[in-house]
Amino acid sequence: MIRLFVFLIVIFSLHLHAQTYDATLFYLDGTKRSGKAAIVNNEEPKLLFIENDSKKKEKINVKLLDKVEYINPKNNQPVTAVLKEYTYYFLSEKPKTQYSWMSKIYTDENLSMYTAYAYDGGIMHGNHYTSVPSSLVNYFLQYKDEKPQLIYFNTNLPTINKNKILKRHIRKFFNDKCPELVSDFEAEKIVIKNNNPQILIEYYDKNCSTNN
Repeated sequence: MIRLFVFLIVIFSLHLHAQTYDATLFYLDGTKRSGKAAIVNNEEPKLLFIENDSKKKEKINVKLLDKVEYINPKNNQPVTAVLKEYTYYFLSEKPKTQYSWMSKIYTDENLSMYTAYAYDGGIMHGNHYTSVPSSLVNYFLQYKDEKPQLIYFNTNLPTINKNKILKRHIRKFFNDKCPELVSDFEAEKIVIKNNNPQILIEYYDKNCSTNN
């Protein structure tokens, strides 16, 4: 599931891989550059970039970058992509790690939530798809300075044992932070509606946060 899709993006519907967008690159050394950049891609170690007032195309090593801030052409709002190492437990009780570009959508003193969108346009032969278009959205939670952990995902493809997988992820994240959340989720007293797992943060903040 994690590496199923051709490219991972942080601006929904902007899945034209060759297209570039207004963006600012923030380097690990504190410098920044503005211009046009392609959408970050988990499969690509370099990012296509054209600096303002230049026609020269460059390929930037993503390991040099701290983050990339895009301007969404639909609403002119900034969307920031960061490359982070995260943990997940899809097929095992033991954690595995992987890197992904993701975008922060919520933060408070203890918890931050990130999301990442993926899209695969499928493969057509004639008038028929041999591989249907598919999409995926991943949600990650980060506790303070710990690595983000995959908490929830939604895809239009059939997923065997999805509920079991989600329970494992939520148990692994919250078991020592909010055990009553784990119990209530597994008893279906907490229900994620409209594929929005922010109810988990709301429950944690109300019942288990150290700020209470």
